[in-house]
Amino acid sequence: MIRHIEFIPKYHVDNSFLNTLYGKSILTVSESSLESLYSIDPTIERIELYRDLPLSIGKIDIKLNFYEQVAAIYDLRGSQPEIFVLFKNLYTSESIEASKNALSVTIVNGPVDSGFNGEIVALYMTLSSFEKIDTSSLELIHSGTSIVGSYKDVEILFGSPVDLATKAAAVGELLSDESCQGAVRFISAQSFVSDCNI
Repeated sequence: MIRHIEFIPKYHVDNSFLNTLYGKSILTVSESSLESLYSIDPTIERIELYRDLPLSIGKIDIKLNFYEQVAAIYDLRGSQPEIFVLFKNLYTSESIEASKNALSVTIVNGPVDSGFNGEIVALYMTLSSFEKIDTSSLELIHSGTSIVGSYKDVEILFGSPVDLATKAAAVGELLSDESCQGAVRFISAQSFVSDCNI
């Protein structure tokens, strides 16, 4: 019978959820018994259940893995600026602070296409696949029709905010070498010109 529940990492959940587990047989509880947590918190990517031995102590550990935080987005278009965090699963939240690895996106003019958040996630995932790129050093400014990025000593003129993953793959090697100081201008999704001082 379940008497103790521990979340790893520490996590606060409603007593109503915990009461659905307390008193149940430790052998009948499975990860599917915990699936309601996904709807409670969309930032949870995976839930793992562990039964502590001996089973007679009645303790389970619930390990939560969360979606990666991709970007802190600052939307300056309205009279009241909005700040929110974009997660890898495209969920956005206004209530938390971005992780140290998240890139910074500032929207100064609109409109913003409905697929914009997906483009940002694709850009982030592509750049984070390069070992030497520090994604937290990338700052993007969306002006409504184009995106300009700043990464250390490099200005990146992405152009329109489409095919950002392809553009990130094209410029990723250049950024990871850290030998470029100057501007990079995309002329298509896969090609760019640069005036880097190498």
